[in-house]
Amino acid sequence: MGGSIKSMGASSKGVVKVELGAISTMFNDKICAVDFCEGAAVASLAQQDFCLNHFIDLCYENLQRIDPRGQKTGRVNLDPASLRAFIEECSRRALDAALHCDDIDNLQRGRLLDILLWAGELFLLLRAPTRGFADSVLEQHDTVLTRLAVRQC
Repeated sequence: MGGSIKSMGASSKGVVKVELGAISTMFNDKICAVDFCEGAAVASLAQQDFCLNHFIDLCYENLQRIDPRGQKTGRVNLDPASLRAFIEECSRRALDAALHCDDIDNLQRGRLLDILLWAGELFLLLRAPTRGFADSVLEQHDTVLTRLAVRQC
């Protein structure tokens, strides 16, 4: 088992060896899905190909939109499975881009790592119960601890 994929051309004379995860070579024939952008596609999200800068911007925009900590009215009205699927795809694609893109500068790499951290935080928030700390203390402990928790609130 090797770490590469071989593809044959129509004439079967040449064999092109592509390393697994080599994003910069996998999207050579595609351009960014954003209108009027002719940048080479290096990552895909939601079945669309994007250049690195548009991919980063799109991830930030969507993570901001679904982060419940920055919203005054609560979470976006999507089911948890869809949110989790997006967060997983976003983090997986950001990791792939950070590790395998050619010609990436430190700012872009830092933004990709920031996306990974933010997605990880959101994934944990989705798994956390929606009850507060005092509610969980009241439910799990005896009456003395319950009184202490109520007094501190």
